[in-house]
Parts: sequence; structure tokens; C-alpha cells
Amino acid sequence: MTSVEEIARRLLDLAEQTGAGPLAAMSLEEIAALHGVSRSTLLRQIGSRRQLDTALAALGAQAAPRQRVAERAITAAAQLIATNGVGDTTLEEVAAAAQCSVQAIHAQIGGRDALLIAVFKHYSPMDGIATVLADPPPDLVDGARAIYLAILDAVLDTPAIAAMLAEVLARPRSTLAGHVRDAYAARVTGLVQGWLEHHLQRGAIRPMRRRLLLTLFTGPIAAEVLSLSAAKASPDASYRRRAARELAESFALAVQPGHSTVITTGDAHA
Repeated sequence: MTSVEEIARRLLDLAEQTGAGPLAAMSLEEIAALHGVSRSTLLRQIGSRRQLDTALAALGAQAAPRQRVAERAITAAAQLIATNGVGDTTLEEVAAAAQCSVQAIHAQIGGRDALLIAVFKHYSPMDGIATVLADPPPDLVDGARAIYLAILDAVLDTPAIAAMLAEVLARPRSTLAGHVRDAYAARVTGLVQGWLEHHLQRGAIRPMRRRLLLTLFTGPIAAEVLSLSAAKASPDASYRRRAARELAESFALAVQPGHSTVITTGDAHA
């Protein structure tokens, strides 16, 4: 297994070759992109930003600058939500954990609702899904497995996301629920529908109602994520890969031609 020291050395070489600038000034997302992996994969490899900074410092690189209030608040809020849930996380607790004032959070992010939305945006599976679908595997099962794994990685690496999704289901009229429904879900749905439509057109999926098709794809992963959240489980990489594969294969069995005798009725384009 590659050590954090080896990764730090490779990152320094890549930064010099590409002219990416000092690693200390880069976010984890930018470092992950430089390394050619997702943010969640980078975190699994290095353990934490602090461990990476320590390894970089040992190689003579400048230490990372102190995060801005907004970044510290988002990180602190995610940790508190993962431990206490959304309802029991207050701005005062976040400010204390982030070593800043409530007023500073208001100034850089906004109130509690704005902070919750910022946390969800930062840690949600959106980036991972978008990355997969920017250049998806040609095979239906391989594509589904990659999307499912991106979702599992994002949610399980940041338990706050599962807690926030549970909160959305419990309080559908909340500001957070409105954001997830109207902004996040709409974008994810558009990305996934475009990918599914491609496989429909090439005959890898039998003709069926689009809404049913989307439900068959998203329902099982939603149930998996919520059940893991309820159990407060944090499965390792091998479990995630197996779960993603099993979910993808089950989806294919449900939708591929010749695998089902279900007859759909109504408008196939609805």
C-alpha cells in the first residue's frame, strides 16, 4: 500500500511538473485532482489533511495556511452533525469547534440554514457522480457500479451527509430539504437521466417509463445509504466495492432486455 510519504513526494513532483503552485495553498479537492483521484479516495490514502501536511513538511514543503472561517465552520459542522445529528447541532457549537465567533460564520456563510446547505454542497456525492458521468464506462453495469461507488464513498467518508439526508426525509419543508430537492436532486437527476437515456437508445435497457427507470436505479442505493446510516456503520473499501457491484448487477437484472417479464404500460417517455 502506498504510504502518505510516497504520496506527498509524488504530489510535490506533480506540482513542480504542472506548475500547479504550492500545495499549501490548494484545497483537498485541488490536490485530489492533481493526484488523479477523488477527494474521498485521497483521504483514504493519506488519512487526513494534517497527515499529508506533516509528510510534506518533512520533505521541506511549506506548511498549509490556516483555513478560512468558512472552511473551518463547514468542517466543524460536518463533524458535529455526524455525532449529534442535524437537530442538535447549533451555531454556537460549530463556532466553538471552529474556533471562531457566530458572527464570523454569519458574515462568511450566513445563518444556520445556509451553513447546512454549505456542508451538504461540500461533501455531497455530486462531484463524484459528475466525474464518473463526464466519461462513463461504456458498459451499463460498469457505469452503474462506478456511480454507486462514488455515492457510497462520499456518504460513508462523511457521515454527516447520511444524517442530513435523514433530516430531509423527516422535515421535507425545511430549507435544507428545499435545496436538496430543488437544486441538488434536480442536477443529479439530469445527469443520471442523460446516462440512462444513452443506454436506452443503444438497447442495453428495455423500453420502460423513464420515471420507473430512475426509481429502479436510485431506490436501492438510497436504501443502502439510509440503512448504513441508521446502523451507524462505516464499511471498509472492500465492502463498498462489493455493495456497488451487487447493486449494479441487480439494477441490470431489473432493466436489461431478457431479464424480466414485467410489462410496462403507458407512455414510455414519461
